Amino acid sequence: MAPIARLTSTARRAVVVTAAGAAAVSLAAIGAGSAHAAVGENLDQSCTKYSQDGGTTWGNLDVLSWNTDRPVPGHEVKQASFKIKNSCDTPAKFQVFAGNWELPGGGSATVRANAGSVKGSKHSLAGGPGILVVETGRLIQNTPIDVELFVGIPQGETEQNFTIKPDWSTSLEEVAGDAPVDPVDPTDPGGDGGSGSLDSGSLGSGSLGSMFGSLGGGSSDAAKSVQVSLNAPAIHAGGR
Repeated sequence: MAPIARLTSTARRAVVVTAAGAAAVSLAAIGAGSAHAAVGENLDQSCTKYSQDGGTTWGNLDVLSWNTDRPVPGHEVKQASFKIKNSCDTPAKFQVFAGNWELPGGGSATVRANAGSVKGSKHSLAGGPGILVVETGRLIQNTPIDVELFVGIPQGETEQNFTIKPDWSTSLEEVAGDAPVDPVDPTDPGGDGGSGSLDSGSLGSGSLGSMFGSLGGGSSDAAKSVQVSLNAPAIHAGGR
């Protein structure tokens, strides 16, 4: 019986080693980067390139410039305007988020963004972090799109000279290779090409939240960590 016992023990160890190896392969695949990303996962931030001069030169976040105009009640200002492109060969859509905004002096504000052919809707900053402001359809590799970021003050706001601390962030999320492009693919008249706008969309309920939830995170903060913060400066609201 002793030889059989030793054989059973050896087989058990082999199963454990095989399972551990499979787990290691799974973890390696998760961390392998954008080249091995799955639909719904974010590409590495190096895939997003920005241009402030109309697409002549491309770089990272440090090329962006910001408008310091003061919004007044009933109006919005364009805080930034630039071009982006997906420099990687992984198909992806572009997304703009409003994250951990602050209004330390009281008051109220709105945000809005346009990206490619998609014109976004206004969103109040009264909610929690991680609001999806706008997203495009699938981007063609190295084909630029225009991005505009707006900050406004509601018409009925009576508070004056308060500070708005923005937290714009962006991401490229992988989509299927045959997903409609932005703008609408002329060969697919039935596709929506990502057109329209999104009135809400917390990271906890989207594909990012699902991905991190399956790994045991499940929080909007975890999902937000894979986005790229644009490091926007504070805005000072003007009076009437």
